[in-house]
Amino acid sequence: MLKQWIKNPKERKLIYVAIIAAFVILACGFWTIEHRDSLTTNISTNINHQYEHHIKSPLKSYAKNKASLGRIGIFAAFAMFPLYFLLRLKKIKLDKEIKAFISKILKWVKLFHVPIAVLAFALITVHSFIMVFYEWKTDAVSISGIISYILFLALGTLGFLRYKRKDTNWHYYLSFAFVCSMLIHTFL
Repeated sequence: MLKQWIKNPKERKLIYVAIIAAFVILACGFWTIEHRDSLTTNISTNINHQYEHHIKSPLKSYAKNKASLGRIGIFAAFAMFPLYFLLRLKKIKLDKEIKAFISKILKWVKLFHVPIAVLAFALITVHSFIMVFYEWKTDAVSISGIISYILFLALGTLGFLRYKRKDTNWHYYLSFAFVCSMLIHTFL
């Protein structure tokens, strides 16, 4: 299926594993949405006040947990861009050993970039589905979340076009816009 798109067999295997794991995450997420009433049955009545927000909306708490994991995945996938920047920057004089070390790290980061992004996409999709269809509020946080998710969809599409060299660096530029919009969404 991905053979004509992704030439590296190691990366292709990792992407297959990530796609399977993403489907498991999506299935578990949608199963949890369907059985959201059972989320409140296992909560004890004498719970500490610091966990009181879990009682009020356990589905929202579940969605925020998925968003936190997805955010970690996004920043892990984004880690390759500062490394590229360090290698391409002409103003900083780096030793050959340091450049070789950064190149080795970049090789491993590039190998895991797409699988981590696929897993983060599944986690953020579960979060977006819950927050839009079950916990919607018309405020700046929700609107910025929708904008971030639309940018993320475009980023993923352009990322796969990147394998065929048909995106003319839009994936690179859109990734910065997505990370900025995600940070705005997170800290509002």
